[in-house]
Amino acid sequence: MREPEAFASEQAALGQVWTLLGLTTDIPNDNDWIRCSLGGGSVFVQRFGASIKGFENVCRHRFHPIRTAAKGSGLVRCAFHHWVYNQEGEAVGIPQCKKLFGRSPKELGARLRNVEIACCGVLIFGRFAHQVSMRTDSTAGEATSSEWTTADPSTTNQDKSLEEFLGDGWPILRAMCREGIRPGYSSTVVQANWKLLVEITLEEYHAFAVHPTSFGKGGWLDPDEAYYPRFDPHSAFFYGGQQGDLSSMTADCQAGNYQPEEYRILNIFPNFLVNHNLALHAWYVTITQSVPIDHHSTTVRSWFFQAPFKRPQASWFRLQVEQFINLWLPFFVGIFNRKITHEDHVICEAMQVPASSINESPILGREENRIAWFREAYWKALAQSSR
Repeated sequence: MREPEAFASEQAALGQVWTLLGLTTDIPNDNDWIRCSLGGGSVFVQRFGASIKGFENVCRHRFHPIRTAAKGSGLVRCAFHHWVYNQEGEAVGIPQCKKLFGRSPKELGARLRNVEIACCGVLIFGRFAHQVSMRTDSTAGEATSSEWTTADPSTTNQDKSLEEFLGDGWPILRAMCREGIRPGYSSTVVQANWKLLVEITLEEYHAFAVHPTSFGKGGWLDPDEAYYPRFDPHSAFFYGGQQGDLSSMTADCQAGNYQPEEYRILNIFPNFLVNHNLALHAWYVTITQSVPIDHHSTTVRSWFFQAPFKRPQASWFRLQVEQFINLWLPFFVGIFNRKITHEDHVICEAMQVPASSINESPILGREENRIAWFREAYWKALAQSSR
């Protein structure tokens, strides 16, 4: 939280971890693309027909960023000299290639650095191979990797597929974030380190003090009324839950018959969460991600949509009423979500001020154990990347 150099090293290590990059709903059509952050660098994800590919956002010719907007559609073509790349990241269109370089594009062999991509429902995840050095993306102020080697997968968990990495969370995320959703979206910049924003979502102890009109209006939470499952490197909070509920939820989601009953939140390492919460008659899913900008600022991205679970049977009249309410309900859910996150952001920005002078470890209570778990996973990820 203190030094740019430490931040760059941290992000290079975490770039090897499966990280949420966006949603397939962001790129519904052929050649649609989005620009994202991974490992402290700029990358882009693009749809090629039924395939989704990811690449480092830098041309191999003179290192100009290929994508400078947040999203768009079109060929993979650098604006600097119009080098064109195919869906494998190979430079296949180079103006005057024979005259200037003495070889054909194929013989030249220039290609973009690949980002490994995998999806769980509509969630797009990506990761890099082991990184060695960093440079700066001149358009976005983002560091991008220029050299890399492949580390021993047995020491870095690079052999784990996305499904293996998510563990019990895989069928849950796939059920909650399935194809066909139409999410609302918002983003904001918070002047705080990304880990502060992650850690405030890993404890409920602050709810009464920080969210007195919403999550905290019932008073202080009794930790005996909650269940905190850990499925390394991830964790969850089940209000009103008990031992075994994570396994039951996983099985029900796998079978396609999960029905939510209470507020639940899954925190997926390193930097995003998914929860479901009741809004009047409808359950809504919210995805929130803390994307690091630098060591003291973060972009918080949020998507929300009505949960795609099977609905209990209801009368014709009730269905008509609910259908009418559903026309304006997303508007109010969006307001509620922004209120909650703003209250958290105020706390995190205040905590960022003394962060550079704090050397002690925090005093964590029972409702804050998940912060300790996150820190264990964080240091483990950094240690594995340096082997």
